[in-house]
Amino acid sequence: MLIHILDDLHIRLTVTSNPYELSLESLFSLAARKNRHRSFLFVSKLLGKHIAIEPEVAFVAGKLLAQRFMEERARKQTMTENKATFSLPSPHIFIGFAETATALGHAVFSCFDQNAFYWHTTREKINELPDLFGFEEEHCHAPEHRLYGTARSFFDKDHPIVLIDDELTTGKSALNFIQAIEQKYRRKEYYILSILDWRSEEDRATLQAMEQRLGVSITVLSLLSGTIESWGAVTERAIGAYMPQEEVADPKSPLPQVGIYALKELQGMSLKNGTSVDVVTYGLEKGIAYTSIDSTGWVNKAPYLPYTGRFGITPKEQAQLEALAYKVGKQLQQRRRGEKALCLGTGEFMYLPSKIASYMGEKVLVQATTRSPVYPVDKEDYGIRHGLAFPSPDDPLIPNYVYNIGTGMYDEIFLFLERPLPKERIMPLLEALDSRGIDRICMVVPEAIVPHPDPMGSYRADDVVFLLKDLSGMVEEVPTEERERMIQKGVHYSEMLPLEYKPTQEYMDLFYQTLEESARKIAWATAVVAEKIIGLHASEFVLVSLARAGTPVGILIRRYLEQIHGLTVPHYSISIIRDKGIDEKALLYILQNHGGRDLQFVDGWTGKGAISMQLTKACQQFKDKYSIELSDSLAVLADPGYCAPLYGTREDYLIPSACLNATVSGLVSRTVYKPELLGPFDFHGARYYSELQEDDVSNLFVDTISRYFEEVALEGQNHLAMKREEHLFCDDHRGTEKSFLLEKCSWQGLRSLRSIQERFGIKDINLIKPGVGETTRVLLRRVPWRILVNSMENPNLTHILILARDRNVPVEVYGNMTYSCCGLIKPLEEIEREA
Repeated sequence: MLIHILDDLHIRLTVTSNPYELSLESLFSLAARKNRHRSFLFVSKLLGKHIAIEPEVAFVAGKLLAQRFMEERARKQTMTENKATFSLPSPHIFIGFAETATALGHAVFSCFDQNAFYWHTTREKINELPDLFGFEEEHCHAPEHRLYGTARSFFDKDHPIVLIDDELTTGKSALNFIQAIEQKYRRKEYYILSILDWRSEEDRATLQAMEQRLGVSITVLSLLSGTIESWGAVTERAIGAYMPQEEVADPKSPLPQVGIYALKELQGMSLKNGTSVDVVTYGLEKGIAYTSIDSTGWVNKAPYLPYTGRFGITPKEQAQLEALAYKVGKQLQQRRRGEKALCLGTGEFMYLPSKIASYMGEKVLVQATTRSPVYPVDKEDYGIRHGLAFPSPDDPLIPNYVYNIGTGMYDEIFLFLERPLPKERIMPLLEALDSRGIDRICMVVPEAIVPHPDPMGSYRADDVVFLLKDLSGMVEEVPTEERERMIQKGVHYSEMLPLEYKPTQEYMDLFYQTLEESARKIAWATAVVAEKIIGLHASEFVLVSLARAGTPVGILIRRYLEQIHGLTVPHYSISIIRDKGIDEKALLYILQNHGGRDLQFVDGWTGKGAISMQLTKACQQFKDKYSIELSDSLAVLADPGYCAPLYGTREDYLIPSACLNATVSGLVSRTVYKPELLGPFDFHGARYYSELQEDDVSNLFVDTISRYFEEVALEGQNHLAMKREEHLFCDDHRGTEKSFLLEKCSWQGLRSLRSIQERFGIKDINLIKPGVGETTRVLLRRVPWRILVNSMENPNLTHILILARDRNVPVEVYGNMTYSCCGLIKPLEEIEREA
């Protein structure tokens, strides 16, 4: 078939395979494009990119490619009207190429109900995640591809990978991608799915040579295949002969550095040519809290949508996407004002707008903006008849285009943004669309429920995010004895802070000595509890440490998971306060950014179990209030109180971070809850001690312990394997894997404390602080009455005896307890008697 595209540009197509007997006219048209590698473009009629289509068309294209794949893969199942999805016998990874095939790849993935995982490549640069493997796309105006994902373990395993693109001309882009994968994640089997396949015999030989060189199988499947031959060129003078034609302008200079802008300020705006602007937001129950940086250096802190495939999506999350699309689609249907509507996606953000559009009623078409520069010519049978150019809303230095929107074609346009943007970023696109005689543009934007926190603490940004409000200068710091009087008179400990002293040399020496002696032991305990966590949750979870004792332990667990298992797990540190509860705003923030994932709470160690009980109560209250169920299974490094189901050890020894306060906890104070200092969307508070930076050993602590992870990982895994075998096959247990990982709490520590309470006539059990860690804190920041130890020769108590001697606190041997020691706080009447 000989086709004249434009001017002297011609192409000859020879079809060699058309398994579903599709007409070429239903698949594509042709246009001349601005690209030095290839001067023409197949303008797809199935993608909803350059040409507007009905939403269902894109999904049908995905189903046809899925059927081609299953016919090749299984040869037993076929797509029928009664079966909307396929089942895969083993896990497969589906990857769609940006920007054109992000929705096509997603549509293919959506046809599988299990064992399917979807990613799409992206041109965006994410600050917090490494690129799993970048590659260059041949014959492309924007060749660089990146792939991000928090579950790298998917690629560690030998799962077949299915690459999806709209067109193969030479196939080099797909081969470049396979080459990049094989350098890091070897496997045996690849598939390439494409609507069109125009590879030459030489290109096919190149693929076969790569198969032999890498020892892999690469199967290419398409809806239409053949060969192409092109000749001639297009001149600017010739293009000018066809009118009307839009100017393709260069992007504007970099826009000002601005913060996240509330696009609702555009509500009711009237543009130059009379187009009205409306803004519809939908609440993000979850999002992905990563930031991106553009070529001007501007950082967008708005959370990403979790359902696009940019960071990976599972069939379970696909079901959540379907529910969200239906909900938003029906809401937008009620807001329609005109008869003819266009749903316009932006860049890589195509699939969810198409899904939403499918629920918005009749006479709704979909398409998207693009980076692809094509010559718009108003000529019959030409693929691109109209064109608008504008700076990309995501990066003003990158030209973007939208095609085939003629004057008067639509009554209204629903413009879908993946993330909120500043007004300055979106106005050029609005102004371009304003020239098309559209009555109304309705922007559809996800909106975070809880705003992002300001950075806090001295840890690395990828180690932890503190969900705390900085209350520096707003909370009184009270001397130790005065604070003790206030607490015992009824003032809650969370309403004030102890004085934060500069650590003495003796305390620093104790810290360094203890760290040197126990770093490997702590690394081993970290390995054990981390292996339990990953056994319980696999890869889809978030670490939520309880500030501040839990913060460094959460960092250690996160680093272990990354170093040993290649998992990049989000980690937040939040406030929980005895008798006042957990920070619900922080939980909502985490859920809105990571909904669908389990939350794993982490603390440093257990004492009497007050925080464990508080966590259980808080989770129940959260469920009652928000109908969201959270697991109260607390993970700790050490559990001498036998009150945490996930632990590394039950040995009662000093974790060096207990020796110091803020200087080993990211320079952050203990958490504060004073409602009069907090706004309606504020997290609980804390103070940041910037003046103690010279004394900060927070990173030294976690760095030192992290160095042992490679050495102790196998030991920890073998220890768990042995314990698992004992548990699963012991006649007394006959347990399950979950009952092994989540060990039942005996609370024997609390029982021994009640004996101490009775023995020493202590009215308030909160005046008994059990365990080496809590006893250390009593000696550092409370008014101790006496110290109970199980043995004067216990090697874990050296520093306790030193601190007790320094503060003239009596030490008594008391063997009837599960802990190495307990600190008894002086009752108020004793303090006042001595005053």
